[in-house]
Amino acid sequence: MSDTFRHVRDPAEIADLAKKSTSELAHIYFERSGAVSMKWHHYLDVYDRYLSAYRGKANLRFMEIGIADGGSFNIWRPYFGQAAILYGVDIVPSCREKVEALGLDCQARIGSQADPEFLRSVVKEMGGLDIVIDDGSHVAEHQLTSFRTLFPLLSEGGLYICEDLHTAYWADWQGGLRRPGTFIEVVKDIVDCLHSWYGPVDNAMADMDLHRSIPAIHVHDSMVVIEKAKVDPPSLIIM
Repeated sequence: MSDTFRHVRDPAEIADLAKKSTSELAHIYFERSGAVSMKWHHYLDVYDRYLSAYRGKANLRFMEIGIADGGSFNIWRPYFGQAAILYGVDIVPSCREKVEALGLDCQARIGSQADPEFLRSVVKEMGGLDIVIDDGSHVAEHQLTSFRTLFPLLSEGGLYICEDLHTAYWADWQGGLRRPGTFIEVVKDIVDCLHSWYGPVDNAMADMDLHRSIPAIHVHDSMVVIEKAKVDPPSLIIM
């Protein structure tokens, strides 16, 4: 067995992978048609684990950064339902036309994820924000700008998901093992920040007071899921 990742295109092998995934999101992914969508196989069940609670929520406000031909909307629309407000952002102008051509009542806006003003304008148009998936440039500084801009705008109970974090180890994406500024290192800083209740934490993320708004972080292969909710000071019960 190979000890590195592979690209799978063979229909027979894809069919075999489909049998190994049991989640509803995976079922939708493998049964969909239309625009191409590239997802790592293990992402499908991980997404379902965290996103299933949001299915059917009235006026769910969902943003995906990086949409290419819009193929992922063939997953998100049937998964979240017709009441969900689904937006994608991308820097390629043709994305908007391709998303509109899907006929799924999804919206695409053209701009950079490294532009805070643009991101805030999209959130304002959406009427708020409940879920963010960053599948954009994968460039370290872009990922950080998006997080710093969008996480404060997330609703209580929202999720911020950044995927393809293996690029944090690749030089072409400003990556490298333990290289400062990659989103992997940002996540490590956030973990330290969550423990600010117990002593001073001085790192690149300390200014956001994240210990007051992040109850949990879930790290998977190439993906991090960050919860948002009000966090009260810890209470040690002695009785």
